Amino acid sequence: MTTTDGSDDHKLACDMIDVHGREASTIARENARAAALAGQAAQAKSWIRVLGNIQRQQAGKASAVQETGDSPSGNHT
Repeated sequence: MTTTDGSDDHKLACDMIDVHGREASTIARENARAAALAGQAAQAKSWIRVLGNIQRQQAGKASAVQETGDSPSGNHT
């Protein structure tokens, strides 16, 4: 998961959102914590970058929903 440009972190974030939905950030946070507790600082930092990507993407989706008036399920309010 180590990259210089972050593209792998971004792809992993997208994949995690596709698979885990709203729980993606929780899972990334748990993975970062587990890596930190295991003394794997580089791995923990990578998971924190993935977590940041997930949170930015989810925030962007939430903004788009508010702007269009759609509910998160895609139904109009």
